[in-house]
Amino acid sequence: MPGGPGTPSGPPGGKRPAVGLQLKLPCATLEEVKRRYGADLRQNRFFIRTRQPRPVDTLVRLEAQLSSGAPCFRAAAVVARVQAPPAEPGMGLTLLGVDEGGRNLILALGGKPPAPLKLEAMKSWTAPSVPPAPPQPPTSNPASTSNPTSNAKGAPTKPPRPMSPPARQGPMIGIDLGTTNSCAAVVRDRKPFVIPSREGYNTIPSIVALSEKGKLIVGHPAKSQLLINPRNTVVGAKRLIGRPYGSQAVTDLAGRFAYQVVAGEKGEAAVKLGDRVFSLQKISALVLAEVRDIAKQWLNSDVTRAVITVPAYYNDNQRQAVREAGALAGLQVERILNEPTAAALAFANGKDLQERVLVYDLGGGTFDASVLELHGKVYEVISTGGDTFLGGVDFDRTIVDHLLGQFKEQNGIDFPGDRVALQRVTDAAERAKIALSEQLEHKVKVPFVAQVADKPYDLESTLSRSELVLLTGHLVDRTLKVCEEVLGARGLKPSDVQDVLLVGGQSRMPLVRERIRNFFDREPSKAVHPDEAVALGAALLAHSIESGSIDGMVLIDVLPMSVGIALPGGRFKKVIERNTSLPHKRSYSIATTRDDQDTLDIAVYQGEAERAEENEYLGTLTVPRKPRGAVGFEVLFALSPEALLTVTAEERGTARSISATFSTKDAPQGVRKRMARDSARTPPATAAVAAAPAGGGLFGWAKRLFGG
Repeated sequence: MPGGPGTPSGPPGGKRPAVGLQLKLPCATLEEVKRRYGADLRQNRFFIRTRQPRPVDTLVRLEAQLSSGAPCFRAAAVVARVQAPPAEPGMGLTLLGVDEGGRNLILALGGKPPAPLKLEAMKSWTAPSVPPAPPQPPTSNPASTSNPTSNAKGAPTKPPRPMSPPARQGPMIGIDLGTTNSCAAVVRDRKPFVIPSREGYNTIPSIVALSEKGKLIVGHPAKSQLLINPRNTVVGAKRLIGRPYGSQAVTDLAGRFAYQVVAGEKGEAAVKLGDRVFSLQKISALVLAEVRDIAKQWLNSDVTRAVITVPAYYNDNQRQAVREAGALAGLQVERILNEPTAAALAFANGKDLQERVLVYDLGGGTFDASVLELHGKVYEVISTGGDTFLGGVDFDRTIVDHLLGQFKEQNGIDFPGDRVALQRVTDAAERAKIALSEQLEHKVKVPFVAQVADKPYDLESTLSRSELVLLTGHLVDRTLKVCEEVLGARGLKPSDVQDVLLVGGQSRMPLVRERIRNFFDREPSKAVHPDEAVALGAALLAHSIESGSIDGMVLIDVLPMSVGIALPGGRFKKVIERNTSLPHKRSYSIATTRDDQDTLDIAVYQGEAERAEENEYLGTLTVPRKPRGAVGFEVLFALSPEALLTVTAEERGTARSISATFSTKDAPQGVRKRMARDSARTPPATAAVAAAPAGGGLFGWAKRLFGG
């Protein structure tokens, strides 16, 4: 088995020095272990952070636990390299043998496990445990944690005991975590079923509220207090999750909600309910936990695993945040699935289709368009695009603005209403929009909506379908521009699509169907339920994963937005282009260019704009620099099948490890200042992009970067 420098050629034994080491990992689930340590484990390696590393060739008896104390894996290992200050102190291990839990973990990551662990041989080793470094508090946000790969902490050794992965209980379900409503489904007798809520609905509102008694409530009970307590009721969390508080996106959105959007502990967007601050991951986790509890009750079985869907145009930070929300809800997230792809699974299930389809997904808060080619049980996404700031709430807001304009025209004063009054108007606007899908005219009346100089005012108006078309037609046109762009990216025309699937509650609008009919010159398909198709498709994938059938479905997805780095002067260099098939790897070669700087900063962004600042900031790689031209680095960008990014950095031409950090704590403004300063002092760093073979099994961010 290949290893690093000093790897012994034979198995453990004899009088060679040995130590016992027990680790409690900062991970609640195996999926977190995969994300944090996957890049290492896939290559049968593991890095231990400690101030007193053992010498090279020391044998190690390793026992790893989850943060709850549940067993994760056991391994026999050897110290292959030692890392001393100024780099982060620790030792790199090469795994010589693993138990069944470790074997399953490495196989799931796409690696080749070492030999099965011989328990009797391990018991014969005797040595003191490795003194640990001071513990680093674990964080629950993978997008803002430095060095997760090095967060393992040592503890006094304990006698080895049989270990196995945490039990997986109950069937795996599919969950559509929506902006307005969420839905869960499961497969029974090879047929997907939607799991009804306690109230008998097929969906539950994605709403979390703090009641007057200080209790958190979710779903329908939370929605019932929306009109009377909007300040403490969170709606539309899906639009904010995974976004930095200081980003322009959050600034634009914050004023649209009645509740207070604040900065979280790590600079991310969070919400304040009462005197408590909640992360958006926690808010979404409460919705997912409610869905899980409903599923447990309906299935009469525990539920611990799920496939969760996200908009196809979500960036890496947002996908990671949804994964974390699932973990906080007590779910092992087996797969993050794009919503349009899930809808296509529901549409094609059992039909053995050979055609090209476009999924038009217009939900409560986001819009996605994806083109898929269906070949029996092979579902290949060939192009995708979207707008995470376009959905039903934007239609409602346009109607609200119209109604408030009429209020001013009728009464001669600006609308002075408070948050409660504004929420009542928003609720009336939504009901009018829904009613006009079946009626040609609807009367809107919101009594006692304001009071000025002790005089009460009502809001009264009559809204027609033709007026609604004039008010919202530009929003529908925006969706068609996305469709045109998605088709054009692959050189396709509307006539090249055999079926158009309408998904999402807002797609029910007659204007949407009319514009789609005109654009594609065909009637959109009615074969899928707009509100349930995504959850049903997620359940089908969950069943395929759970059954492990060799004739199961095959998904080939694409990267929704390009990933790249910022160059001096603020330019954006794409490393992996959008619509690249997943999984995929690509390396970026870079060399130092100045003698007077201690570190090399590589700012990573995601988007399509030519200027880095106009794209989504993902984080900064900070690599210790050597004299100019003295050393080069290979920075590897690896994307998993679900578009989750792993970044690693290695020093070329040497076996020495490079200690680096990946941190999103640095604001984009700070990155821009450094880039501008570098640009004024020196030309861009020498860099070249080289393609690498596609590969899979890599999960999440690796924010501690190392070579060797």
